[in-house]
Amino acid sequence: MNQKKHSKELVQEIVMNAGLVLLEAGSEAFRVEDTMFRMAKRLGYPNNQCYVSSTFINFALDIDDNIRVYRVKKRDTNLGNILRVNNVSRMLEKEQISAEEALKRILTIHNSPYPYSLPFKMVAAGLISVFFLYLFSGIKEDIIATFIAGAIGYCIVELLHSWTNVKFIAEIVAASVIALIAIWNQIITGGNTVNISIISAVMPIVPGVLITNAIQDLFLGQLLVGISKGLEATFTSIAIGVGVGVVLLIFS
Repeated sequence: MNQKKHSKELVQEIVMNAGLVLLEAGSEAFRVEDTMFRMAKRLGYPNNQCYVSSTFINFALDIDDNIRVYRVKKRDTNLGNILRVNNVSRMLEKEQISAEEALKRILTIHNSPYPYSLPFKMVAAGLISVFFLYLFSGIKEDIIATFIAGAIGYCIVELLHSWTNVKFIAEIVAASVIALIAIWNQIITGGNTVNISIISAVMPIVPGVLITNAIQDLFLGQLLVGISKGLEATFTSIAIGVGVGVVLLIFS
């Protein structure tokens, strides 16, 4: 099948913005590189070169072409955006949309607001905490406190991440508040399941997707990205442990 070779500027915009959306949405590096390569190849540049890290994207349309770099300033977990970009890539591969339409859709995805409000995500985080309380054989007297702790802890992480670029502070503060709520509930109810309540409430802020992506990138040979994501997940988990540990030491 003959491939029409589009202008360099158009292809660079399509491919770089697709990679940017995927990386910001929490996609693994292998998926980002593979999607960028396939899109550029389909648009007439089979010798394109791309390299993705946790914080930047390198891309060149050909071996002797100028390298274009994008800096990734924010990263989150947005599986919906990953799915939508993958759909655009497949439609472009099957010639169901034009290059111009692909760019328009990718930019729309990149500029679209998050589909869920903070109150909705707080309720979801609280419900997740209650489900983990059940899995960890918690007691019914801790349901309300665990729901509140999980919702407030997640809210703190979201707000502090939007207000400051300093990492791990949000997790320390959120974990400390969760531990305080669990201890307050223990004082009121007189139970001895504070540990189960704390573990259940911190689960929504544990970097599970980041840990999974780090392992997958390592298995796929993306050593630099896998190690950096693994370290970030490790220090995030340590921050959560520090927040909980300080409060338990104070009130023990």
